[in-house]
Amino acid sequence: MSHTATYAFCIFEQKSMMIKHTLYILFSLSLTFFYVTEGFAQSAAPYANSWINYEQPYVKIAVNAKGMHKVPLSALPASFPVNQPEKLQLWHLGKQVAIIIESKEISFYGVPNTGESDSLLYRPMSSRLNPFYSIYSDESAYFLTVSSSKSLRAETVNRAVNDATPALAYHIAKASTVLSTDYSLGANSPLRPNFFNSFFEKGASRTGPNILKNVQSTYPIQLTNLVSNSIKPKVKLLVHGRSNNERKVEVYIGKTEQTLRLAKVLASSNFEGVDGEFEIEKADLDANFKGIIALKSVSTDQYERFSLAYFTVTYPQSFSIASRKSIELTLDPQASTLSRVATTGAPAGVKIYDITDTLRVIAGNAGNFMVPRKSGKVSTLLVTNEVITVPAAKISAVNFQKFDPKAANYIIVSGENLLAGSAEYAAYRASQVGGGFKTVVANIKDVYNQFNYGEPSPLGIRRFASYMISDGVKDKSLFLIGKSISLTERMKKELPEEVPTIGFPASDILLVEGLGGVSRDVPALNVGRLPAMTDQHIKDYLEKVKEYELNDGEELGWRKQILHLNGGKSASEITQLKNVLETLKPAVENGFVGGRVTPFVKQQAISEVEKVNITPQVNEGVGMITYFGHGSATVTDLDMGYITDADRGYNNYKKYPFMFFNGCGVGNVFAARYNASPTASDRRPLSMDWILTPKKGTVALVANSFESYVSSSSKYLSNLYNTMFADEATSSASIGRVQAVVAQKIVTGGANQYDIANIHQSLLQGDPAIEVVTVSKPDYAVGADDAIMLYSESAGKTIDNSASVRAVVKLANEGRYIKDQKVPVQVEIQYSDGKNDVKSETVSAMAYKDTLSFSFANKKNIKRILFKVDPANTLQELSKGNNNSELVVEWDVAKTLNFYPGAPLKDLIAPLLEVKFNDRIIENKDVVDPSTLITIKLEDDRILSPDTSLVNVFIKPCEGSDCDFTKLSYSSNDLKISSLSERSLSIAYQAESLKPGIYELLVNAKDGSSNASANPYRIVFTVTEENQENQLTVSPNPASSYVRFRLEAGSKEADQSVHWTMYSLKGVALDEGEVQLGGSGIKDWYWIPGLHIPSGTYVYKLNLKTGAETRKSFAGRVVILK
Repeated sequence: MSHTATYAFCIFEQKSMMIKHTLYILFSLSLTFFYVTEGFAQSAAPYANSWINYEQPYVKIAVNAKGMHKVPLSALPASFPVNQPEKLQLWHLGKQVAIIIESKEISFYGVPNTGESDSLLYRPMSSRLNPFYSIYSDESAYFLTVSSSKSLRAETVNRAVNDATPALAYHIAKASTVLSTDYSLGANSPLRPNFFNSFFEKGASRTGPNILKNVQSTYPIQLTNLVSNSIKPKVKLLVHGRSNNERKVEVYIGKTEQTLRLAKVLASSNFEGVDGEFEIEKADLDANFKGIIALKSVSTDQYERFSLAYFTVTYPQSFSIASRKSIELTLDPQASTLSRVATTGAPAGVKIYDITDTLRVIAGNAGNFMVPRKSGKVSTLLVTNEVITVPAAKISAVNFQKFDPKAANYIIVSGENLLAGSAEYAAYRASQVGGGFKTVVANIKDVYNQFNYGEPSPLGIRRFASYMISDGVKDKSLFLIGKSISLTERMKKELPEEVPTIGFPASDILLVEGLGGVSRDVPALNVGRLPAMTDQHIKDYLEKVKEYELNDGEELGWRKQILHLNGGKSASEITQLKNVLETLKPAVENGFVGGRVTPFVKQQAISEVEKVNITPQVNEGVGMITYFGHGSATVTDLDMGYITDADRGYNNYKKYPFMFFNGCGVGNVFAARYNASPTASDRRPLSMDWILTPKKGTVALVANSFESYVSSSSKYLSNLYNTMFADEATSSASIGRVQAVVAQKIVTGGANQYDIANIHQSLLQGDPAIEVVTVSKPDYAVGADDAIMLYSESAGKTIDNSASVRAVVKLANEGRYIKDQKVPVQVEIQYSDGKNDVKSETVSAMAYKDTLSFSFANKKNIKRILFKVDPANTLQELSKGNNNSELVVEWDVAKTLNFYPGAPLKDLIAPLLEVKFNDRIIENKDVVDPSTLITIKLEDDRILSPDTSLVNVFIKPCEGSDCDFTKLSYSSNDLKISSLSERSLSIAYQAESLKPGIYELLVNAKDGSSNASANPYRIVFTVTEENQENQLTVSPNPASSYVRFRLEAGSKEADQSVHWTMYSLKGVALDEGEVQLGGSGIKDWYWIPGLHIPSGTYVYKLNLKTGAETRKSFAGRVVILK
């Protein structure tokens, strides 16, 4: 199959690249489909955690060396029970291993992590060729536990020596030379593979330095204590290609460089690894059994390079231990079930262990002993007088978290340093407003311990994910929270504080693809990543998600705005990419979003970066930004810049776009670049800057973690837009689910290696459960100031001289586009004489905007035109607050024009705001009861719809800056909004048993034209304990025109009242009254001295009653000065 005009869209950081040996730009490249016969290993029952008994205690013991190890019982955590040593068990790689318990110490044979499980991350698995290289970890883990089941102990074998049995002549020795200065598929080298997959392939591993063509590289060998006249020694070696060409590597052996013979020719292509084996002849070694191995490539390619990863010499060696403290003896298979071994030179105190299958102690003298054998099987012995004491730092208690697949559909895997922030995020997702997910947070170390036998590796996440969908439910979300460093040159073993991805180029998709019966290369879970380093990063991102999802009355029309940006280095590239993006517009504009696309095209056909200013659009609000062009981790060639760059002026608080980048490496957040300064040379990646920055930036983005190609990227984009905008089944799906559907479509439709790599390397940064761009319902909106125009019947006539007039209304849909929906509308013309004309019609739903026209007989003296969408409230919309508009007509002006108004009639009058506590207006620092009802009234001269965005209410449990305001929510029913009339609203907040203390309330209000109330309402109030001592306040005193009485009854009983009487100093009753306190417990009332009350001193008496019973009386004096 031909694959033409394939470009990798990258911006080079290397100044001089050897174009033949890179794949930055490839023209007319013919591709052969890459079929993999073996994929990643599938995890199936029994799962990797099946060895764990969750009722038992466990201790983890880390081992990084081969040999006998010991752990004193006193070194175990104090909480671990050791009083019944016969119940102790040790587990490794899911199997129980034999132990020895003597002198209050546990001994066992331990081995480091050799990386064998890494093969499960290779395609095919057989392409892991280097047995000496572990990608992620050098430590293996052993788990000590206490169990009532059978415990495995090392058997002691004591067979009497039978000298009639011939002693074995030799054992098989192995001498290995391992080189590890480079990585065979390094991406930072000027010579790189033509194509990078994210899965491991082609024998990828650490390797030695480059060897140039026709340069012979030699390595010494020595066969110590070789047993001649037996089996021939063998050499096995692994070489890696390090350039893009065919080659033949000649392997020589001999005593010296002058006596070399050609022993092997290894043919390979490009960067693949190839191993080979050959026998050593007697003539190849000198009298001391020394020689050299030499390697040389005879390729004629000018850039030819290769490297040696390792070579191993296996040979028959005598049983001379020669004072070595430890030696492994590998015994060839034999038919007999018993062998005799006779060694020489063993140091004092050595012990003999059979480590073939399980640990056994061989009793006897190391100089002459018998070994039980399995017929036809190799046996391995360890002769040693060394025991490694495991350091205390490598011993730790383990508490396994038991995971239930049925109890979770939203899974967070978090770095151990990020568990607090991850728990807060999970709590939001579990809440009703956050989606009501069944959440679980998994510590990455626990994932390693349970699902990868304690060894750090992304394989642990893959196995964990497989287990979590073992209930058969696939539509689950996996949110990875934490950094990962997969650039090989910067990787750290044991993956400290990481949540690892797979490979470089990095792929989170590979963590979950093909699990649970899902097609290979298709994610079985919706997966996304937040590359957070701190809990604050998580908190900042969570706030953006809340603002994006809750939107508490905010209009969402901005989400229908889509920006298309394209770069390119030549006129043909720019045009090609522009045309690709142009083909996507119909899906946006005619699909369920009904959006509008604004293109930004690179203007100069140059290789240099060109800045583009999208700040006004981003700050105003856009739903999606799609970029197609050249790129790197820090810049795109049509450069939109960092969100934190102050010079750009980005400020898109609450209006966070979804971003999609087609450009090399824009999504590469795996190279350990974390400097948050947008101008630093080691600045963090562009994508990380947009996702982690608080209160602006993006809420989710997809970007290539490595190279991007036009053909595969175009295919991905086409499927993405169709899935997001045109396919009803997925138009409201989460972005993680959208990615899974896109992958399935591409795989099902026939995918080549570029398509598959693009699937793997399209990295989602952000929560995979977010539903981006789309909205759930329509939102028909008319503007408050300029939606309605009044026209004469023709351009040549004034409105006054027209027999008929037209009311023209601009109607927009700021929500979902439902093509077949009918929208009822109503226009009312009100006249100065109080009469009116009304027209009701049904119009077809519009994707974006429409202009409606209504004709009326001209009855003149028009006072007002009212327009209503869905007046009978039959439609479900995102908001009803923008359904109404009005035009106030100044007839004396309008009648002389042919259209009115000549300019939009801006509403400049601010609304009036009134706040009451239990139906009373309080003063600053007044006392209110714990369950007070706060009512807010907003009144305007224009129509006020019950729009929750008009009034924002905040409260905080302190005065001043000691704490922060919390916004009260309409969606969680903290606030309830209702219409009092066409021009007034009421918002109610019923406090629920506020704790005693000082509080501050803040209310911001505006009308439909965004005129804010004259001043925000801000007041401090105090909540006191119920049933406290009654308090009476009389003010002012002295007074002139009135006296205010305030009684705090200290109780909220509903039938409370006060009877008051005013007396002269002679005791003559002058005035009296009764006041019902109701349920508030606090009441103000006034005594206004009549004209018959002269200046002087007067006595008041108050009786506080509950029902008919007087509970308390108050008395005092007040002075009146007239």
